[in-house]
This record gives sequence, structure tokens and C-alpha cells, in this order.
Amino acid sequence: MNLNKKNKLLVIGFFVVLYICYSFAISNTINYYREYKNKQQEIAEDSDMPKLVAQLVQKEKQLDQILSNYDVNISESFQNDLLKQLTSYSENYHLKITDFKEPHIISQKGFITTSYSFSLEGSFNGCLAVLNKVENNPMLGNIKHLNFLKKRNYKTNTDQLFVEVIMQKNKGI
Repeated sequence: MNLNKKNKLLVIGFFVVLYICYSFAISNTINYYREYKNKQQEIAEDSDMPKLVAQLVQKEKQLDQILSNYDVNISESFQNDLLKQLTSYSENYHLKITDFKEPHIISQKGFITTSYSFSLEGSFNGCLAVLNKVENNPMLGNIKHLNFLKKRNYKTNTDQLFVEVIMQKNKGI
């Protein structure tokens, strides 16, 4: 090999090594830098959140004032409303409300979370239908836990299905 071929191989080898370095290291660094800049921009946009919260609180006050002008019935006892809804649903699907416990209240991070626990007895399809109606009604809250129990009644030699439900309702302070 003469010196000219060695120089050509050296230049070609240099460009191959340069391409490999770019594809494995430099391009990843550039992508991470772009991602860093995007995250920094999102954080800067989130710094405007207190202003947005203040605007939303003001808007809520305005809407409450408008609703107070119209004679909107806002129930004082959510527990009574929930019990009325459950009673009407369970009558339609031939279920029995076997237990309705006192609500459990938790205050955390500016929100009050109230958990309601109740039990229904009846057919599986009826229980599912009632739970579907309750879950699709956003005014009642969210179902957080279900527990189906099948118990044997030895006096009548039949099986009974019970479902224990825990619902949560969140409210801002």
C-alpha cells in the first residue's frame, strides 16, 4: 500500500467513525436537549396556574350567583338524595337495600372526600343494572369498590347474592 491509499482509508474510516458517533451519541443528546427545552417551556406555562385558579374561582362565584337567582333546588343532604335514588332504582329491579352505613369523611389537600357504604341484595343482573345507573349518574359520585358475596340460606335452601358498594363524593373546601 502506498501513502495515498492509506490516506484515503484513513479519511473514509474517519467519516465512518464520525457517522457512528453521531448516530449513537450526538443525535440522542440533541433529542434529550429538545425534550428538556419542551419540559422547561411546559413548566413556564404552568407558572400561570395560580392566575387560572383565581379566574376559575371568580367564575364559580359568578355561576353560583346566577344559579341563586333561578330557584334551583340544591339539596342540603347528599346522603338522603343517594338513599332516595337507590330506593327508586332497587324497587325497579326488585332489590333490597340491606345496609346503609354512616359516611366516612376525609379532608386532604383542600378537598373533602366522603365515602358512602351500602349493601344490596337480589339478582346479579338487577345489582349490575342498579350499579350501572348509579355509576352513570355523575351527581351521585364515583363507585370505588364492589364486593359480591354469595351466601347460602339453609332454612330455605337457596343462595342469596349480596353486593357491598363503596361510593366516593369529592367536594372542594
